[in-house]
Amino acid sequence: MSEEKQLALFQELSNDTAYDKYLAKLSPEKLRRVQGRITAYKTGVYASAPILCFGPKKCPFLDKCPLVERDAQGKLNAGDDSDYPIGFECLMERSLVEQKTIDYVQYLDVDPTNPVEMSIVNELALIDLYKNRCLLVLSQGDKNGEGRDFLIRDVVAFNENGDRAENTKLHPVIDMIDRLEKRRERWLERLVETRDSKAKMLAKMQDNKTQSRVLEEISMLREALYSVDAGGSKHEILIDEE
Repeated sequence: MSEEKQLALFQELSNDTAYDKYLAKLSPEKLRRVQGRITAYKTGVYASAPILCFGPKKCPFLDKCPLVERDAQGKLNAGDDSDYPIGFECLMERSLVEQKTIDYVQYLDVDPTNPVEMSIVNELALIDLYKNRCLLVLSQGDKNGEGRDFLIRDVVAFNENGDRAENTKLHPVIDMIDRLEKRRERWLERLVETRDSKAKMLAKMQDNKTQSRVLEEISMLREALYSVDAGGSKHEILIDEE
C-alpha cells in the first residue's frame, strides 16, 4: 500500500466528528484515564486478560493469592478489602502475563515493533495465563470441589432407596489444557510460517536487484561494444555472439 493510500486510510479512520465532540466534553483527568487505558490495551494482553480483583470474599483462587497471609497453623488470614487491588487486574495474573510476554520476546527474538509477531507473542502469553487458571482449578478443585484427582462425578440417576448412581469421567479442565497446548503449537507454527514468508520475500527482492544489476551491466557492455565498432555498424551485438 502506497503512503498516499495509507494516509487516506488513517484520515478516514480518525474522521469521526461525533466521537471527537464526545471526547471534547470529557474532563482532562478522565480523558487521560481513557487514553492511558487504551494505550495499555494496545501494549499487550496483560491489561485486559487477567481477571479483575473483587476482594477476598469473591476470589475463586484466594488460596493461591500472594496477598493472603496465613497463621502458624496454616489458616488463611484474608485481611481487609483495602489490602487488595479491588477493581483492577489480579496482581498474580497480570505479573504472570507480563513476564511471559517478556520471556517469549527474548526467547523467540521478536522485534517489539513488529505488530504481526507481537500479536503471536500476546496469544502465547494468553495461553499460558489460561493454562495457569486450569492448573489452579486442578490444584484446589472447582466450586464443587471436583478436579483434584482429574475426575468429575455426575449424578445420572437415583434408585428406589434414594441412592444415587454416578458417572465418573475426566474433568473438563483436562480437555481445556489439551486444547490450549494444541493452540500453542498452531501459533508457533504461524510464527515460523511468517518468518519463512518474510525470508522468501527478502530473498526474492535481492534476486530482483541482482537481476536488474546484471541487465544494467549487459546494457553498458553493449553500448561500449557499439562505440568501439571500427565499421560503425549498428548490428546488435549479443553477449554470446562469437
